[in-house]
Amino acid sequence: MDRAWRVVIPLRLSDAKSRLSTHTAPQRRALVIAMARDVVAAARECPLVAEVRLVTDDDGRLAMGEGIDVVADPGAGLNDAVFAAAVGSPGPVAALLADVPCATPDALAIALAECLEQPGFLPDAEGIGTTLLAAPSVAELTPRFGPRSRAAHAAAGIREIRDPAGSVLAGLRRDVDSEVDLWDARRMGVGPFTRATLS
Repeated sequence: MDRAWRVVIPLRLSDAKSRLSTHTAPQRRALVIAMARDVVAAARECPLVAEVRLVTDDDGRLAMGEGIDVVADPGAGLNDAVFAAAVGSPGPVAALLADVPCATPDALAIALAECLEQPGFLPDAEGIGTTLLAAPSVAELTPRFGPRSRAAHAAAGIREIRDPAGSVLAGLRRDVDSEVDLWDARRMGVGPFTRATLS
């Protein structure tokens, strides 16, 4: 398939994962950046993705590698941040959260392929939130990220992406907010940046 997708990855560092209580603030920041780098790498290597945009509140404009556009977070919440980086996309566009360090290019390709004709979203591992929202065009992208976003996206009429084999998309659903989440992500297998930071 042709590379057509723009993937938007929102990253907020101002309140970096306070629920990771066994880590100091600098450690949490380093881990958040490492997870984002793994997510960016997965998106860059996905065969369906043409462009990756990171939208962040970091004043230093994090260096995420060659070919990654970095957009300033307008500061009005996650949904507005997604729109800030999605606007102007000539084709299909997706928002992928930055805290899914088990994401792989193949899993992302499977999920995006399900959304070429109609919008879709992928719930998180707990089944309450959302880790991925994708649509055939910016006009069809209606982010409802926030508390209980799975229910909010479903209520907006967006189709839930189904895992074809029950576990193929598990890594893409495993977001990390707590120590238990981090343990589970390590069990599943995190990307190289996250692994190096945890070591």
